[in-house]
Amino acid sequence: MFRNFDKVFKFTFKNQTSMGGYKKLTFTVALLLIIIPIAIFVLVEKFKDSDEDLKPCGAEKVYVVNEATPGMDYAVLNMLNVEGYTGITYENIDDVDTALQKVKDNGEKKSLILQFNVSDDSIDSRIILPEGSDLEKEDAENLDKYIDMNGRTIAVLASGVDVQELGALTVKTDYDLYETSGYDKGVSIYDDQNVADEQLSEDMKPVFNIVLTFLCIMVIYFVALFYGNGIMQNIVLEKSSKLMDTMLISVRPEAMVFGKMLGVLAAAVIQFFTWIISLVIGLVGGVKIVEYLKPDTDNMVITFFNNFDAMGLFKPVSIVIAIVALLVGIVFYSSIATICGAISSTKEEAASNQGLFIMVLIISFYMVLFGGLKGESVATWMYMLPCTGAMVLPAGVCSGSLSIALAAVGLLIMIITTILLIILAGKLYTMMALYKGNKVNISKAMKMLMSSK
Repeated sequence: MFRNFDKVFKFTFKNQTSMGGYKKLTFTVALLLIIIPIAIFVLVEKFKDSDEDLKPCGAEKVYVVNEATPGMDYAVLNMLNVEGYTGITYENIDDVDTALQKVKDNGEKKSLILQFNVSDDSIDSRIILPEGSDLEKEDAENLDKYIDMNGRTIAVLASGVDVQELGALTVKTDYDLYETSGYDKGVSIYDDQNVADEQLSEDMKPVFNIVLTFLCIMVIYFVALFYGNGIMQNIVLEKSSKLMDTMLISVRPEAMVFGKMLGVLAAAVIQFFTWIISLVIGLVGGVKIVEYLKPDTDNMVITFFNNFDAMGLFKPVSIVIAIVALLVGIVFYSSIATICGAISSTKEEAASNQGLFIMVLIISFYMVLFGGLKGESVATWMYMLPCTGAMVLPAGVCSGSLSIALAAVGLLIMIITTILLIILAGKLYTMMALYKGNKVNISKAMKMLMSSK
């Protein structure tokens, strides 16, 4: 049935990959997919550090102006044990002008002035940087950030609470979280790594499943859409040539259409998988670089990637089945495009007959989006139906939401259906080889095939 298939495949594949711009596009996009994720991870971590890390303000003395509590001892702020803010001398003073004059008279170069305005419903603060100070604007901003970070404690101070009572605010409080079974054993959720992993899976895995499903849908949709027309055009190419009769003597119709289809798809799949691998390299590289630069990072995305094993994601067997399912899904939709090409005698007819292929693709797309998705999961029947299984099965098996057994059944159904469609395309190709009548649509072609006319 597939005699000399390899020759048709090699010829078509060579034509596809030798086209101008194919190699340049593949390489350029692959390079960007490696560089961009790494740059995003590093830049996000850098800006995150600049926003969250508190740097010392460099002040040796801070004059506090607060008319509401002129005798409050603000030295208690040193007890908060914040690095860079444990050795500051705080001094109460009547007003800002007096503080500025005192700084000038004493020749103080590392002093700041902190003023509080206390009202019934709010406490406002502002920092004054004395003229001629060795401190910079950034130092004053760091002190302001320190006040914001400890706003509650400072608000209580500014309100006039007794210092001894305030000491309770600086006492470290330990807490833990228990499930009933864990409480009986004296093991908290934070101590039990298995429970912690289950909690992480429960919180993050459903969202990831949906994202992964949509990514697979998009890959199938756009690969089939972009290359479907190319497959149809290649199928009808020999029909406009006088060499077709000779080719059908040495090459079976099934081998002809299958070789043409796989030749186009092989070029497409190599391109897309090169991009996917590049993206994975970029993501892994970004994670490793950030972990190297900052081992104690609390980036949620990195934490999520590092817990793939705990959540049962991307197991080796699942990855193999997902890749096979993705490839078979692409071939499945391409076989429909091949049928459209088989019943077409010219490129113009192929462009017109591709409506069937587009219709199946779009209907399947909306079936998945609006019929199969149930909140955070996919309906089981979606995995068994070839047109929808091609879109959702790879993500389902990789995320662990679909069992290996069900995935194998869905994949087998898809493979059998694809083979039948390719055989059908070969028969239609043979039937239409010497057809010289009116334009044929899929309905008319099927009637002709059934009646053997």
